[in-house]
Amino acid sequence: MALDKAIQSILDSRKVHNGLGKCAYQALYDSLSKEDQKTLDDAWAKNYPVNLLVQALRADGHKCSADTIRTHRMGTCKCPKE
Repeated sequence: MALDKAIQSILDSRKVHNGLGKCAYQALYDSLSKEDQKTLDDAWAKNYPVNLLVQALRADGHKCSADTIRTHRMGTCKCPKE
């Protein structure tokens, strides 16, 4: 039973992050211009590798990590879950 409570606690904590309701990736995405957001959306739709996205974002001056993008892509980030 203790493991069940631990799992539920982790899931609950992922619903809202620091009251912002989004993860580091989503905060980064929201800071991009609409044009860059579309470019990134297109890259996700084409299923580009995470490392390619990280390299491109860093080359454009954004701070990010592969883990940040990977966890968001897999849905295991702290963004609100429905």
